Amino acid sequence: MKLLYVVAKAEYFLSHRLALCRQTQASGFNVAVATTEFPKKDIHKIAGIDTFPVEFKRGSLNPFVEIKTIIHLLAAFKKFRPSIMHNVALKPALYGAAIARFYNIPSVSAINGFGYIFTSRQLKARLLRPFVKLALKFILNHSSVSVLVQNQQDFRDCKALLPKSDLHFVPGSGVNTKTFHRVTKQGAFTFTLVARMLWSKGVGEFVGAAKNFVANNPSKKVHFLLVGNPDPENPESIPLTVLEKWHKEGAVEWLGHVDDIQNIYAQTHVAVLPSYREGLPKSLLEAMACGLPVITTDAVGCGDIVHKGNGIKVPIKNLNELEKAFERCFSDQKACEKMGQQGRKEVEKMYCIDIINRKIINIYNKILHKK
Repeated sequence: MKLLYVVAKAEYFLSHRLALCRQTQASGFNVAVATTEFPKKDIHKIAGIDTFPVEFKRGSLNPFVEIKTIIHLLAAFKKFRPSIMHNVALKPALYGAAIARFYNIPSVSAINGFGYIFTSRQLKARLLRPFVKLALKFILNHSSVSVLVQNQQDFRDCKALLPKSDLHFVPGSGVNTKTFHRVTKQGAFTFTLVARMLWSKGVGEFVGAAKNFVANNPSKKVHFLLVGNPDPENPESIPLTVLEKWHKEGAVEWLGHVDDIQNIYAQTHVAVLPSYREGLPKSLLEAMACGLPVITTDAVGCGDIVHKGNGIKVPIKNLNELEKAFERCFSDQKACEKMGQQGRKEVEKMYCIDIINRKIINIYNKILHKK
């Protein structure tokens, strides 16, 4: 059995799908991945996996660029000749599923949250939305296409949009509970946001609430960390000049991209993600695996994993409530410890990477047995 993963970005494959790929190999599949070029420092991580370069441009609307991408993906398909395809994210889902249907093989398309096009209020996103919905319905609404979604709202939306597809609810891409484990807190009380530096991740709200907290509590020793890089291919990416300005002002410290997130969480007391919408935020699940309480919004995806037992939910785009959540955590650190302990238990029970990967591999096997 041959399985081709189609992923929009090599770094995402490494962080979210490499463990699934390895477990799939151990289950007897011959696997390959079609994605962007892997960084040289990470080449050793994909030893034993066939790779095919495909230059996905996630923010592109240029038809010539998109045709080139499809040609490269088609070439990878013809060379590897998979029995099944697993497409991750919007463009891979559309292009990969279309190729799979043309060649009459089954495909799995993971819709990991409806991103910029479905959540942004920018004119570009609003104009594109109906056309993308039509494309999804035309390509994915078929019995040979299996669709994976990560939260209940996306499940309901896809059920209405894609009634003929084989729809599955799989909560996230899993967390390695051995790599991410309980940590001993060090240093000043620290709130940390780990994400791509996008406005839609609530980064602006985090910074605004942090500034207010520092101004209102000048004697309290509290640290606010931003971890992650901008994403130039996303129209909602925060300009580098803005991030550098925030860092210089001193209320927050921007670290940029950090490979060792476990070490960051060892310095963290509370993980924060005031996002506007998610699939299922892996950064929060990793924080919970480290025994950290979380502060997030009641947005789709975020609200699915956080409750009063493991963290605090605040309304979207509400600086005042976010600041109050900071204050509550700082003032009651014992309650934070209890929330963190509960979060760790839930990750072990429901979101452990072995559990999630087994669910997906079972889906592969069921699909192939239907042929």
